[in-house]
Amino acid sequence: MPRKQTPACESQAITSQPARQRSSEPLPRDPLGQRLCQLFPYPWQAIVAPTPADASQKPAWQTLTQYPLKPRSLWTYWQDAAQLVGVRFCPTTYHGLIDLDALSLHHPTRDRQALITLRAALASIGIHQTVLLRSSWNGGLHLYIPLPEAVPTFGLAVALKHCLEAHHLPLQAGQLEVFPNVKRYSKAGEYSEYNAHRLPLQPSSGSVLLSDTLQPLPSNLSTFFQQWDQAAAAQDLAQLHQAIAQAKKQHQYRSYKRCRNTALWQQELETEMKQGWTGPGQTNHLLKTIGCYGVVFLSLSGEALVHYIEHTAIYSPGYREWCQHQHEISRRAQEWAIAAENYYWPLGTSPKRDRTLPLATAANNIVNFNQKRAEEAQARIKQAVLELTQQGQLPDGLTARAQAIASIAQCSHSTLQKYKELWHPEWYVIEPPETVTASSLAPAIEPSKVLEDAPREELHTFPYMKGGGAEGSLVGERSSFSSQGEGPGRGKTSFPQPLTPPLQIAPDDLSDVIVGIQIQVKRLGWTVEQAHQFISDHFQGKRRSQLTDDELVCLLYHLRTRSLQQNLLDV
Repeated sequence: MPRKQTPACESQAITSQPARQRSSEPLPRDPLGQRLCQLFPYPWQAIVAPTPADASQKPAWQTLTQYPLKPRSLWTYWQDAAQLVGVRFCPTTYHGLIDLDALSLHHPTRDRQALITLRAALASIGIHQTVLLRSSWNGGLHLYIPLPEAVPTFGLAVALKHCLEAHHLPLQAGQLEVFPNVKRYSKAGEYSEYNAHRLPLQPSSGSVLLSDTLQPLPSNLSTFFQQWDQAAAAQDLAQLHQAIAQAKKQHQYRSYKRCRNTALWQQELETEMKQGWTGPGQTNHLLKTIGCYGVVFLSLSGEALVHYIEHTAIYSPGYREWCQHQHEISRRAQEWAIAAENYYWPLGTSPKRDRTLPLATAANNIVNFNQKRAEEAQARIKQAVLELTQQGQLPDGLTARAQAIASIAQCSHSTLQKYKELWHPEWYVIEPPETVTASSLAPAIEPSKVLEDAPREELHTFPYMKGGGAEGSLVGERSSFSSQGEGPGRGKTSFPQPLTPPLQIAPDDLSDVIVGIQIQVKRLGWTVEQAHQFISDHFQGKRRSQLTDDELVCLLYHLRTRSLQQNLLDV
């Protein structure tokens, strides 16, 4: 009977591990060295690095790919103060390890409850005692998980990962990592290794045993092994095996679910493409959909992808009736081909972008649609606050204000919570506008000069606060130059221009100005009364709501100047 094939998306090809089990290699003569090699027995793909001269530098790790590291060589490396050594995992293991980087948000120096939270999470799967070490001079922590019996390495990796995630402790490189890791599946004929970790307590490495209060303890291998045995005896293996079985089942379900999600995604894209245009304003969305499908499911790229997007769009239903970019469809197809090819990748290949970063870097030339949506949401929130402020309808209450802004900005309350600085009453210290009468308006005073003896620091300005060229006759429209006295041309008015209204600022720019004013007042630590008094002193008794657009820009300049002066005084 032929063997049943496992779907590629549900489980990778199952391969037998190469003959990499340790043979009966002789152990070191030292009993401590023997115990160390027995606890960390896997010889293949070990990592070594010279001990950095500067404790702040990261070790330059190298992988030993040509030969296995035999027990006596491992012990020699461990004893050498000029060398660091690390090992990987066998198919079964007697230990696990949690790595907290020195700059991790979960480090006890930043979160006092971090160790309590981690240990409580581990206790939920039968791990009741751990061994805490400082991993190196940089202050990172290693939390060893000793086990009395060997358990499946991959099972332990999955159990640790799912356990921490269930307690809101997601794994992330440079923050919180576990060893063994949930390694990738291998293709037929290949073998993938687990990640390696450095060995504990090497001479001159900075690794020491720690108390729960992070105080250094007497650190040698004898003490380490004593703590190891005590911790191993405290574990509940029955509960751990149950957690491993449950985690493996959940992991397999997630793999199957990802497979189903991929098929569903393909079906949804095909449905959208078949329906085509049903109204105006759909061109960008459809071109992106076609480009995504071409890259992911057809593995197209370059000119072939451009041609596919253009050809598919032209022959889609509703294109002639509703597409308003028919005159430039070739150019738009090329633009979306570049965007789609930079953001997506063919199904079954390695990702082109780093999915661990929140923002795409310019070096990768990635179109980050999530960031674009975030910027659009912030712009809508700013505009909603501006409209409500100008109409005098911005509520004082937190709930009412959030509801009013969410209604106008067309965003959820969770989105509002992400950008509290744009609308929250604690940030919005300038009161809503009042009714402005013609008699209440007065010309603004010129900005005061910054102290002559102040250091020359760059004061960043908005584009509309900077001078421009002569285009549009802006200078001419706002200036009328005349001179009296002797000499040619004296007594004559030059550049005669009619009087014009004040400079108009675009709504988006004006909302940036208002938000900038709020942020500067917040930085200065002023109360509402102090902010009102500052405006009154600089604008002839006016209130914020009575200021013109030009005066708002001037107010922002005053505030930024005051903030700079205050920073200089603080220094």
